[in-house]
Amino acid sequence: MMNCITNESIQRFIDCETNLDESVLIKNHLSRCEQCASRVEAQQKLADDIKLALSEHQENYIEIPKINIPHQINRRRPVLKMRMIYALSAACLLSFFVLTFPNKGDFDQDEITMLESFDDDFDANLPVDQQKMMIHVVDPTGKVTEFHVK
Repeated sequence: MMNCITNESIQRFIDCETNLDESVLIKNHLSRCEQCASRVEAQQKLADDIKLALSEHQENYIEIPKINIPHQINRRRPVLKMRMIYALSAACLLSFFVLTFPNKGDFDQDEITMLESFDDDFDANLPVDQQKMMIHVVDPTGKVTEFHVK
Protein backbone atom coordinates (compact mmCIF):
# COMPACT_ATOMS: atom_id res chain seq x y z
CA MET A 1 0.00 0.00 0.00
CA MET A 2 1.44 3.29 -1.10
CA ASN A 3 0.68 6.65 0.38
CA CYS A 4 -3.11 6.10 0.12
CA ILE A 5 -5.89 8.65 0.16
CA THR A 6 -7.87 9.31 3.37
CA ASN A 7 -11.63 8.80 3.52
CA GLU A 8 -12.10 12.54 4.00
CA SER A 9 -10.14 13.30 0.81
CA ILE A 10 -12.20 10.68 -1.07
CA GLN A 11 -15.44 12.29 0.11
CA ARG A 12 -14.23 15.78 -0.85
CA PHE A 13 -13.25 14.36 -4.28
CA ILE A 14 -16.71 12.78 -4.72
CA ASP A 15 -18.42 16.04 -3.69
CA CYS A 16 -16.17 18.04 -6.10
CA GLU A 17 -14.77 20.08 -3.23
CA THR A 18 -11.10 19.57 -4.12
CA ASN A 19 -9.01 22.10 -6.00
CA LEU A 20 -7.42 21.28 -9.35
CA ASP A 21 -4.07 20.15 -7.91
CA GLU A 22 -5.70 17.80 -5.40
CA SER A 23 -7.99 16.36 -8.09
CA VAL A 24 -5.03 15.61 -10.36
CA LEU A 25 -3.10 13.93 -7.52
CA ILE A 26 -6.13 11.81 -6.52
CA LYS A 27 -6.83 10.74 -10.14
CA ASN A 28 -3.18 9.78 -10.64
CA HIS A 29 -3.21 7.77 -7.40
CA LEU A 30 -6.50 6.02 -8.34
CA SER A 31 -5.04 4.97 -11.68
CA ARG A 32 -2.18 3.18 -9.83
CA CYS A 33 -3.94 1.92 -6.66
CA GLU A 34 -6.83 -0.52 -7.11
CA GLN A 35 -7.63 -0.59 -3.40
CA CYS A 36 -8.24 3.19 -3.29
CA ALA A 37 -10.18 3.01 -6.58
CA SER A 38 -12.52 0.40 -5.07
CA ARG A 39 -12.91 2.55 -1.92
CA VAL A 40 -13.84 5.55 -4.12
CA GLU A 41 -16.39 3.44 -6.04
CA ALA A 42 -17.89 2.09 -2.81
CA GLN A 43 -18.08 5.54 -1.24
CA GLN A 44 -19.54 6.98 -4.49
CA LYS A 45 -22.22 4.24 -4.53
CA LEU A 46 -23.00 4.90 -0.86
CA ALA A 47 -23.34 8.65 -1.51
CA ASP A 48 -25.60 7.99 -4.54
CA ASP A 49 -27.78 5.61 -2.49
CA ILE A 50 -28.12 8.19 0.29
CA LYS A 51 -29.06 10.94 -2.19
CA LEU A 52 -31.62 8.63 -3.83
CA ALA A 53 -33.13 7.65 -0.50
CA LEU A 54 -33.39 11.26 0.56
CA SER A 55 -34.99 12.33 -2.72
CA GLU A 56 -37.51 9.44 -2.56
CA HIS A 57 -38.29 10.31 1.04
CA GLN A 58 -38.92 13.94 0.14
CA GLU A 59 -41.09 13.11 -2.88
CA ASN A 60 -43.30 10.55 -1.15
CA TYR A 61 -43.66 12.07 2.26
CA ILE A 62 -44.38 15.73 2.69
CA GLU A 63 -45.84 16.62 6.01
CA ILE A 64 -47.47 19.98 6.35
CA PRO A 65 -47.68 20.93 9.98
CA LYS A 66 -50.99 22.09 11.31
CA ILE A 67 -51.00 25.77 12.11
CA ASN A 68 -52.98 26.71 15.16
CA ILE A 69 -53.92 30.35 15.13
CA PRO A 70 -55.37 31.47 18.44
CA HIS A 71 -58.80 32.99 18.12
CA GLN A 72 -58.44 36.72 18.48
CA ILE A 73 -61.41 38.86 19.27
CA ASN A 74 -61.59 41.87 17.02
CA ARG A 75 -62.15 44.64 19.52
CA ARG A 76 -62.67 47.25 16.82
CA ARG A 77 -65.75 45.55 15.37
CA PRO A 78 -68.11 46.44 18.29
CA VAL A 79 -66.80 50.02 18.26
CA LEU A 80 -67.45 50.31 14.52
CA LYS A 81 -70.96 48.91 14.98
CA MET A 82 -71.73 51.46 17.68
CA ARG A 83 -70.40 54.31 15.53
CA MET A 84 -72.57 53.13 12.63
CA ILE A 85 -75.63 53.01 14.91
CA TYR A 86 -74.92 56.54 16.19
CA ALA A 87 -74.41 57.87 12.67
CA LEU A 88 -77.65 56.31 11.41
CA SER A 89 -79.54 57.63 14.44
CA ALA A 90 -78.23 61.15 13.84
CA ALA A 91 -79.14 60.95 10.13
CA CYS A 92 -82.69 59.82 11.02
CA LEU A 93 -83.14 62.67 13.52
CA LEU A 94 -81.79 65.21 11.06
CA SER A 95 -84.10 64.02 8.29
CA PHE A 96 -87.05 64.06 10.74
CA PHE A 97 -86.41 67.71 11.66
CA VAL A 98 -85.86 68.75 8.04
CA LEU A 99 -89.11 67.11 6.93
CA THR A 100 -91.13 68.28 9.96
CA PHE A 101 -89.95 71.88 10.07
CA PRO A 102 -89.19 72.97 6.50
CA ASN A 103 -87.71 76.42 5.88
CA LYS A 104 -90.63 78.47 4.59
CA GLY A 105 -88.48 81.39 3.52
CA ASP A 106 -91.21 83.95 4.31
CA PHE A 107 -89.18 85.90 6.83
CA ASP A 108 -86.51 88.49 6.03
CA GLN A 109 -83.01 87.94 7.15
CA ASP A 110 -80.57 90.83 7.35
CA GLU A 111 -76.95 90.27 6.59
CA ILE A 112 -74.02 92.02 8.20
CA THR A 113 -70.52 91.57 6.86
CA MET A 114 -67.36 92.18 8.88
CA LEU A 115 -63.93 92.49 7.30
CA GLU A 116 -60.82 92.88 9.39
CA SER A 117 -57.44 94.06 8.20
CA PHE A 118 -54.26 95.59 9.53
CA ASP A 119 -53.28 99.20 9.00
CA ASP A 120 -51.09 100.09 6.04
CA ASP A 121 -48.12 100.67 8.33
CA PHE A 122 -47.86 97.06 9.47
CA ASP A 123 -44.75 96.45 11.59
CA ALA A 124 -43.56 92.85 11.31
CA ASN A 125 -41.37 93.22 14.39
CA LEU A 126 -44.33 93.84 16.72
CA PRO A 127 -46.50 91.03 18.08
CA VAL A 128 -50.00 90.74 16.61
CA ASP A 129 -51.71 91.98 19.75
CA GLN A 130 -49.75 95.26 19.48
CA GLN A 131 -50.59 95.91 15.81
CA LYS A 132 -53.23 98.46 14.75
CA MET A 133 -56.23 96.69 13.29
CA MET A 134 -59.21 97.98 11.30
CA ILE A 135 -62.64 96.38 11.21
CA HIS A 136 -65.04 97.28 8.38
CA VAL A 137 -68.73 96.54 9.05
CA VAL A 138 -71.06 96.54 6.04
CA ASP A 139 -74.77 96.64 6.94
CA PRO A 140 -77.66 95.44 4.65
CA THR A 141 -78.09 98.92 3.15
CA GLY A 142 -74.43 98.96 2.01
CA LYS A 143 -73.22 101.49 4.57
CA VAL A 144 -69.58 100.85 5.61
CA THR A 145 -68.53 101.62 9.17
CA GLU A 146 -64.84 101.57 10.00
CA PHE A 147 -63.46 100.80 13.48
CA HIS A 148 -59.81 101.14 14.53
CA VAL A 149 -58.60 98.72 17.20
CA LYS A 150 -55.37 99.52 18.99
